[in-house]
Amino acid sequence: MPNPLSISLPALRSFDMAARVGSFKEAARELGVTPTAISHQVRTLEEQLSVALFVRKTRTVVLTEEGKRLAASTLKGFQEIHEGLDALGSSSSRLTIATTPAFAALWLVPRVADFEARHRGFTVHVETSTEPVNLERDRRIDVAIRYGTGEHPGLATIPLLEESFGAFANPELLQAGTALENTTLIETRWRSPILSPIGWDDWLEAQQLDPGQFPSRRCFDQEQHSIQAALAGQGVVLASNLLVKDMVDRGWLVEYRPEARLQGLRYTALARSDHSRTGKVRQFLAWLEREAGG
Repeated sequence: MPNPLSISLPALRSFDMAARVGSFKEAARELGVTPTAISHQVRTLEEQLSVALFVRKTRTVVLTEEGKRLAASTLKGFQEIHEGLDALGSSSSRLTIATTPAFAALWLVPRVADFEARHRGFTVHVETSTEPVNLERDRRIDVAIRYGTGEHPGLATIPLLEESFGAFANPELLQAGTALENTTLIETRWRSPILSPIGWDDWLEAQQLDPGQFPSRRCFDQEQHSIQAALAGQGVVLASNLLVKDMVDRGWLVEYRPEARLQGLRYTALARSDHSRTGKVRQFLAWLEREAGG
């Protein structure tokens, strides 16, 4: 057995990531290197330890019994390192928030100036994606705001906002008195495969109307694009009441038949349990909860 001090930290990091994700290719993507580099690091580690750590398959790798024992140790070791670094960085002034593009653009970003004004030592950086971030893997992220109903084991969770979907339009369009069946219906094509889409067919059927009688449709990939089309008077958009709230408050959009809303899901704020107790995250979560309640 080699001296433990002779084992390189990059080799152990490569092994640890490959063990977590079950793939050299995915581990390489997570660490920003090539799959060949991961394979070389793991092979060197196996030679130094004189044991096989993985069984190589076509697209995946599977831990051997020896690999499982080492993976348990590296998981714990790197976790402690991350926690130590988090503790050192807890006084950092930067807060990184991950959420969806639409929620960021239409709800969060217009409000973060208030947080920064109340907490002048902090700045908020917002990252957006339609794919949920893994807070255990990407430890740059302080808080994630997710949409849906899923469980989040091991994370601190704060339910924020319940959403409903209604029909909204430029007031001039509705004042013109154009019948809904003669108006373009605008909606968003949801990207997430794990969420059941809510569209105009659902709204029309709930009102006992035949969707086939409403042939003029426009569909966008991003909710903010759908809402912008409605603002421009291009039709009536089926949109989240949360995302259009500021525009309704300003009179830029009005709701068509407010009693006919469809129930949506909810937004939840998430943070690693240990990290949620740091000063900056605790203050941001408290502010976020107040904003959602207001």
